[in-house]
Amino acid sequence: MAKVKKLKTVQATEALQGVIDDGTKEITLVNKYGELICKVHIRPSDLSIIDRYKDFEKDFDKIVEPLKSLDIKNDGTALFEKDWKILKSVETTLVQRINNLFDIDNAAEIFAKRNPFSSVGGEFFCAKVLHALEDLVVRAINEEAQLSNERTAKYLSDLPENSEVIADAGDTADNA
Repeated sequence: MAKVKKLKTVQATEALQGVIDDGTKEITLVNKYGELICKVHIRPSDLSIIDRYKDFEKDFDKIVEPLKSLDIKNDGTALFEKDWKILKSVETTLVQRINNLFDIDNAAEIFAKRNPFSSVGGEFFCAKVLHALEDLVVRAINEEAQLSNERTAKYLSDLPENSEVIADAGDTADNA
């Protein structure tokens, strides 16, 4: 009879994982009843987000232009079957632009519970979301800028009074 060798049991090990604070902030959007709509992550130190937002805001009417000829129900769906393709194409473009705006890939989650073109107070839901996000992004950027200014001031505090250091030297974007 052949001798059977018992195999040694190998314990599974957990993968090593580190958590790094990369400055990402989570913005939680809720409705007026406190129910979660979605969570968006931004990097407030990414000051070019302001320029991307301004470009997106400027292009918004152009993006939704194809919808003007459609009959859209209050829930944001097309009244006629022939219009679905156009509606979905505009929605895809909108989601792509939001992904580009925030440098994310999950913008579709923003509209998971409500159609972006549903009517809210006579306005598309997506427009309401963008206005809310604009205010929150500006606030997050201003908070990050304040922290950065405090950190910088700490290192500049020991300079002589007549030093030619300009406090906002190196700023590349308007925080307005």
